[in-house]
Amino acid sequence: MNPKLLLVDFENVHQVDLAHLDEHFNVIIFVGLVQKTIPIELVMSAQKLGSRVEWQRVEGNGSNALDFYIACHLGRVLEKSPTQHCIVLSKDKGFDPLLRHLNKNGLKCKRINSLLELEPESAAAEEPNYKRVLDLLTKSEKKSRPRKRATLSQHISSMFQKNIAQSDIDRIIDILFANKMISESNNTITYAF
Repeated sequence: MNPKLLLVDFENVHQVDLAHLDEHFNVIIFVGLVQKTIPIELVMSAQKLGSRVEWQRVEGNGSNALDFYIACHLGRVLEKSPTQHCIVLSKDKGFDPLLRHLNKNGLKCKRINSLLELEPESAAAEEPNYKRVLDLLTKSEKKSRPRKRATLSQHISSMFQKNIAQSDIDRIIDILFANKMISESNNTITYAF
């Protein structure tokens, strides 16, 4: 199996659990200039990867500075190793036109919103509230389903009488995306069921 390179936009995605990555992954975590802390869970899971993980500190700040670092690094990697499969972990859809262009030219690239997209079935099985949310959304009228991510988050919270942590809500939404049950275009959510 060809090695895969995971490029993490840590300014944009803060919940990064590298524990489930197999030995075929190398990881580069791009950290913004203003980011002063890294969660201990991320550091511990990164340590287990040893030399397969690298940290890149962006030396400037400003709109999209970190994104340009990732795009530059991606281009340099693919120029040297055109068979390399590259995955950008970022919720920033600004990467999509670049990745489409690279794929049209025969390269293997994609963007994911969450690492759950690498193994969506096992993620769904591990999240006890996912099935309940999916069932309730499926039973609701299509026209009454939330169309914005923030509204969906509030809707899920109300399903649990606001007794659910925001991190659990975010994980459920990530699993919905990973399982392609929902998609987002122009900041509007559409449902596949």
